[in-house]
Amino acid sequence: MNRFLFQIHIAILFWFVAASSNASVIMHTGFEHQEAGTSMTRDLWQAEGFQPASWDNGLQKRTKIDDSIANQGIHSLRIMYPKDEFGTTNTGCQISLLFPSHDEMYASYSLRFSENFSWGTTNYGGKLPGLAGGENCSGGRNCDGTNGWSARFMWRSGGKLILYLYDMLKPDTYGLDIQLTYPDGTPVIAERGKWYHITERVKMNSAPDKADGEVQAWVNGEEVLLLTGRQFTTCDVKIDNFYISTFHGGDDEGWCPTDTCYTYLDNILIGTSYEDVCFQTCQKPNTGADQSLCVIGEACFNVDMPKDYTLRWTKDGKEIAQGNTFSTSTPGQYIVIADSAHCSQNDTVNVLEKLEVQLQETHHICSSSFITLNTQMPPNKDITFQWQRDGETITQANEPTLTIKDAGIYTVSVSAKDCETATGSTIVTSGLLSADDIMDEAEKRIELSLQEEGNFKWTDEEGNLIGYGNSQSITMPSGEHYIYVEDEDGFIGNVGKKQLTENAWTRNNFDKEFMQFTVERELTIDSISIYPTKELDATLHIIDEDDNTILFCKTYNNLKGGDEARLPIGVKLKAGHYHIDAIGTTAPLYHSHTDSDIQFPYTIEGLISLTGCNLDWINNKGWYMLFYNWHISAGNHCAATPIKLTGASTSNLNKTANNSFVITQSENNLIIKGLKKGQFIHITDAQGYLLKKFKVESTDLTINTEHWADGVYIVEGRKVVVRR
Repeated sequence: MNRFLFQIHIAILFWFVAASSNASVIMHTGFEHQEAGTSMTRDLWQAEGFQPASWDNGLQKRTKIDDSIANQGIHSLRIMYPKDEFGTTNTGCQISLLFPSHDEMYASYSLRFSENFSWGTTNYGGKLPGLAGGENCSGGRNCDGTNGWSARFMWRSGGKLILYLYDMLKPDTYGLDIQLTYPDGTPVIAERGKWYHITERVKMNSAPDKADGEVQAWVNGEEVLLLTGRQFTTCDVKIDNFYISTFHGGDDEGWCPTDTCYTYLDNILIGTSYEDVCFQTCQKPNTGADQSLCVIGEACFNVDMPKDYTLRWTKDGKEIAQGNTFSTSTPGQYIVIADSAHCSQNDTVNVLEKLEVQLQETHHICSSSFITLNTQMPPNKDITFQWQRDGETITQANEPTLTIKDAGIYTVSVSAKDCETATGSTIVTSGLLSADDIMDEAEKRIELSLQEEGNFKWTDEEGNLIGYGNSQSITMPSGEHYIYVEDEDGFIGNVGKKQLTENAWTRNNFDKEFMQFTVERELTIDSISIYPTKELDATLHIIDEDDNTILFCKTYNNLKGGDEARLPIGVKLKAGHYHIDAIGTTAPLYHSHTDSDIQFPYTIEGLISLTGCNLDWINNKGWYMLFYNWHISAGNHCAATPIKLTGASTSNLNKTANNSFVITQSENNLIIKGLKKGQFIHITDAQGYLLKKFKVESTDLTINTEHWADGVYIVEGRKVVVRR
C-alpha cells in the first residue's frame, strides 16, 4: 500500500488543533453538518476537519448520512453490508483518517447494529474501527515491526465484541482475538438496535526491543480490556490514524450476512487524553408537551439548560434557530439539539394545527401499583379534559394526565374554544391481584379478603406490616387511604448459565444430551435461550421424569445460526422432576465446554434447581448443555396491589353511591345484589377487554352464564371464575 503523504497535512492539522476549544481533541464529528442521504466521501471527511488518506473502499456506494437514527444530534453515518457478500470489496467500507503521530492516543465512537443485523451465515465475524499506525498491518500479513500495526475491534457470533489485534506478537497468521469483558466477568455482547460507546487507548512500546505496549478499552464507560506487554514496532512508526475498516469476513461465503444490514457510527472523537473521548451522559433538553395553534395562536418554547450547552432548533433536517427560546406559528415537528463539549442530546416536539390526543394504545399494570395515562398535552386553562372508564365519567378527572390502578377501557375528551374536540382511548389490562376498593363507616371493623390462594403480605401506606394471609381484619380509617397486598411467594427472574461463551462446542446427540431439573412448587417456564450453529428448526420437549410423559412439545422454525435464539415456552409445571431435550432439532446446537464457572446445581431456593446434564453421562465434566438463561415466574409477581379505603360518617354513606354489592353464583347464573337503579355493570375478560354491559333496572341483577366459556371474568373490578 502506498504510504500517506503525511507532510502535506501537518500544517492544516496543527491549525485545527490550535483552533479547537479543547486543544487535546484532535478530531471530532457527529455528522451534523452533512446533508442526509449523501455518501460520506473523502471530501466530506475533510470538510469535517479530518485528514483522509488518499484511498478508500466503499465510501461512495455503501455509506450514507442518516437522519432517522442518531445517538446524539440528528445524524449518524450508516454503513451497508449487502446480503450474500463478504470482504472489503463488497461489504462495509474502509478509510484511514490521519493525524500527527503520537506515542499514546485515545479514540471513541458510538456504534449501533441494525435491528436485522446478521452476524454471518456459518462463520460469524466482521471488523469494526480502531486505532492503527504505519501501513496498518492487517489482512493476514506478518507484522514485522516496520509495516505498521492495527488495533481494530470485531463482532463475533451473537454480537460478542472483541479486540482484533495485529502486532509483532500475534501468534497466528491472522489477528489476535481478545474478548472484551465487563468487570463482573461477563462478555461484552452487543444487542441489535442499541447504541454502544466504544473507547480505545493505545500506548506504543517504549523502545524497538521492548514489549511494553498497551491496549485498553471501555464500553459505555466500563473498562472491558487492559492488555499489556505488546510490541507494535521496531522503527519510528507510531499511532497516526483512526482506521475505519468494517466488513463481513473472513474470506469466503460462510461469512456473508443473510440479510442486507447496517451499522451506524456517531460522535467520533480522537484525542490525547481519556477525558477528551470518554463516555459522558449529557443532559437531555425538555421542550415540554406538544402545542396546538388553534388554542394559543403561536407556540412558544423555553428550554432551561446549563450555560455550557448550545441549543439548536431544526425542522425537516435543517437548522432554523439557536438559543434557549423559540417561537413559531408554523405547524410541524421540531427538534431541539443541546450540545456540550463532548456529546449532545435532543428532544422532539410537535406544533399542531388542531387538538390531538396521543394516548398509548395499550397499557399493562404489573411492574408498579399505579400507572399514569398521558395525553401528551400541556395543562392550559383554555383546554378542558374529561376522562371516562368503560363509558362512565370519572369525577374530578379533568387534567391532561390520569393516574389509575384498575383495568378498563379509558377514554379522554379534549375541547377548547375555536378547536375541534379531540378524543383518544387506551386499553388497560392488569396483572395485579383482584381486590375491591371499600367504602364504609369510619372506625368500623371490616374484613378484607382475596379470592386467590397464596401467601399474602399486607402493608399500610407507609410500608408498615399489617399481617399475612388471605384476609385481614382492620379498623376502617377516616377519609381516603390505601393499603397494599402482595404475593410473598411471587417471583420473576432467571436461572442457569446466562449465555454461551467463546469456549463452545457443537452437539446433536439430543436423546442423551438433555437438562434435568427439579421444581419445588408450581411455576411457569416463560422462555429459554439456545444457540443454533446454522439456520435450523429446533424442537423442544419437557418430560415428566416421574411418569415419563411429554408435557411440552414445540418446534421453532427457521432460527438463525451464530446467534442467541430466545424461545417462548409458557409451560406451567407442578412440583416434580423433569428434563428438557431437543430431539428432532435439524442441526447441531452450541454448548459451553469446560468453562471455569460451570457448577451445578443452578438453584433458586424453594423454587427450581437445574440439577445437571444427563447425570449418568456428562455431569462429571465441566460442560453446560444447550439450554441457557431460563426465565421463570411463580405466583403473582406483580407489584403490590393497592386497595382504596374510604371511611365516612353514616350520613355521608347514605348520600354516596357505592359498589358494596354482593356477587353469588349458581350453576348458570351470576346474581348481583345491592345495586343502585340506573347504574351500569361492566364485565370484561381477565385482560380487561369489555365483553358485556348491563344497565341496572332494580337493586338486583341476574346474568345468565350458560353459554360463557370457562375462565376468569371481571365484574366491576371483582374477579369471578366460571367453571362447569
